[in-house]
Formats: sequence, C-alpha cells, structure tokens
Amino acid sequence: MTEDSAAPRPVHFLPRSMLGETVVFASTGRKDGAKSYLSLILLRALAPFTSRRYAPSDESAFTLSKDVWGAPSLLIGKEQGPYISFSSAEDRLWAAMSDKAVGIDIAYPEEFAGSYPFARVFRPEEIACAGVLCRGDTARGAALLWSAKEASVKATGTGFNIFDPFDVQVGAPVLGEEGLFLEVFVDQPISVWARPEGQGWLSVALA
Repeated sequence: MTEDSAAPRPVHFLPRSMLGETVVFASTGRKDGAKSYLSLILLRALAPFTSRRYAPSDESAFTLSKDVWGAPSLLIGKEQGPYISFSSAEDRLWAAMSDKAVGIDIAYPEEFAGSYPFARVFRPEEIACAGVLCRGDTARGAALLWSAKEASVKATGTGFNIFDPFDVQVGAPVLGEEGLFLEVFVDQPISVWARPEGQGWLSVALA
C-alpha cells in the first residue's frame, strides 16, 4: 500500500436535495483500526447536524459491534449511536453514517468479468438501462447496479441474508446533484445516490 492510497480522504456530505437527510461518508486505507478511525471522524462531522450528542473525544468513547444479521452497530457509552455502514474494495475502506438507516457499497467492473451469472442477479431491463448510462460497458453497468443493490439491502439492516439479488430491483437512474439518484425496491422503496469512483461506482442508500 502506497502512502497516498493509505491516506484518509475528506469527509463528504450527500446532497440533502437527493435523500432529504444528512449523510456523511469518507474513506481511508484498509488497515488495523480503520473502522474505528472512520467512525470517529464521521461522528464528529455529523454532530453539528443532529440534536443528539455525537462528538466523542476519542475512540475509547464508543464501541463497534455487529448485530444478529452481521450489520455494524455503534454504541456511544451506553447510548445507541447513529447508523453506520462499511464497504471495502481494493485498498480502501469506506463508511457512511446518518441518523437514519444507511448503507454504502463500492463495486468495480472487474468483479463482473468472465462467466459472471448476470441472468441470476440482474433483470434484463436493469442491464439495458445501466448499459446505456455506461456507454455499452456491461461490466461497468453491472458494478453500478450491484453497488446500488448492496447498499440498499445494507440499509434495511439484513443485507442479502433474506433477499435475493435478482428480487432487489433498481429503477432507472436520474442525473442529479453531484451524481445519480436511483430508487431501489427491496421490501420497501430505498433512495440511493451513486457516483463514479475510478472505473467503479460508489452507492449510498437511505431507508
């Protein structure tokens, strides 16, 4: 890992006009303690935008654990903290945080090369729509669809433990502020914001 790739990147705020809620996200190099580090900087970034106390002084003030579905859970002292979600790809770890249930995922085209079972994961209309957006690059279109689906099921709190990827339906993307807006249907409509990340796609979902 190079020094540059391991470095933390600035905290970003999702456009409120897209999802109607304050959502913060950031990334850092994949290393020991990265989840706690991202949790701390996101808590501090979210604090001015919520009435709840989300500004711990250091990493000893909160605890990260997993619930029965494997989703991350954040406790500040003995109080339930905000929702948080993680995704890792290549050499980076990403995290998103909000007062409402949030999910984040990043996917790259190389994950969908070769004999990938597109027909078992994506509907024909999804592939066609994403393919147009990605100028006929099926693998890159699949990366967008997968990141949106994965982020959405993370926002439900269960992941793909109870949902089949094919049954998670991605609506037509709409160009919006600093990215794309998609509506994804799981057991409820999920709002998703997505943007290119290198050759891949980063998606953040809010339930």
